[in-house]
Formats: sequence, C-alpha cells, structure tokens
Amino acid sequence: MTGTLSGWTTAIITNSDNSAVTASAVILQETGPGSQGTPVCRSSDGGQSPVNSYTCTTVNKYGGTGSPLFPGDSRTVDIVFKNIGGAPATSFQLAPGTCLQSPAAGSGTPAAADLCVNGDLRISVSCSPGTSYSLGTAWSDLAYAAAAPPSATKSHTASGGDLNAGSSWACRLTVALASGAGVTGQGITVSQPLTWTLVQ
Repeated sequence: MTGTLSGWTTAIITNSDNSAVTASAVILQETGPGSQGTPVCRSSDGGQSPVNSYTCTTVNKYGGTGSPLFPGDSRTVDIVFKNIGGAPATSFQLAPGTCLQSPAAGSGTPAAADLCVNGDLRISVSCSPGTSYSLGTAWSDLAYAAAAPPSATKSHTASGGDLNAGSSWACRLTVALASGAGVTGQGITVSQPLTWTLVQ
C-alpha cells in the first residue's frame, strides 16, 4: 500500500478581514444671506488638497457696494456656520485681515478720511448658537463692539456641544456710518478680509 502526503508541503492562512479607518475631521460650512442669493461655501471646497481651507468670494459680510451708506445709515448681514464634518470642534475663531480703502487716506481734494481707523465706519460682530442669531444667547468670547474695522483675533471656546458635528451657529455683522461722519468720508470703498477657523 503506497501514497503521498503532498497536501502537507504548503501551509496557508488567509486573512479575510483587513480594515482601517480614517479619523473624522471638522469641516466648516458658511451660508450667506438670501439677499446675496443664499451662497454656500465649505472649507472642503478646495478639492483634494490636504489643507481643509477655501477662499469664499460669494459671501460679502459687509453688505457690498450696491447701496452706499449715508451718515447715520447701517446694514446688517446674518451668516450661518455649520460643522458638517464628523468630529466635534474645540473652538471657532475670527481673524480680521488688514482694512484697506480706496481712495487712500489723505489723497484727493479734500483729503480722504481714514475710515479704517477714525471710527466713522463702525463694524460690530456677534455670534450665537442655532440657525438664527439671538442676542440673548450670544457668545461673549467672540464679540466685537461697534468700532473701527477690527484687527484683533477673537475665539469662542466650545461649550455644551455648540460646535459639535452637525451643530450650527449664526453670526451677525453690522456696518454703520456715524451720523457725524464728515464729508471727507464720502465716496470711499472699504474692504477687509475675514478668516473664520474651526479647530478640532
């Protein structure tokens, strides 16, 4: 009686369940007011870049140049932010960029006023949890009182899950021209970049 034991010349293990998972991230979504066509921008709109950052040109938080301000006028723009990522955030911050104006301060006749610093043009910013702005629940740590265009960075620290995945918050920006603004402030266009950052 003869035979072979060829089935013992190999040894096989098959791993049938091999998996990995990527970490969840915060993704910031911004929705502008209906008066601007309800534009939406997301930090992920930059495509497949490893940087979760996008420059949004469709939401004008100072209201734009279509309706010039006269002394005593003001305009309000409400923006809604949402964490559409899968991770909770620990903070939300606003970093104002450099205020610029055209024509430049001191140019022309009469010499143009410096609306970026003299306080005639006043900007205020306030944010509250939820999809509609509410002064009664506004965050105290991210608020700019009515004053010349801001320059300091301010940050809101998450509280009670208000920056969790799926959470929304609304920010109200008010731009006003002082009733006592001088005629040297006429015909000036002011612009300022604002950078909003959601931190995991």
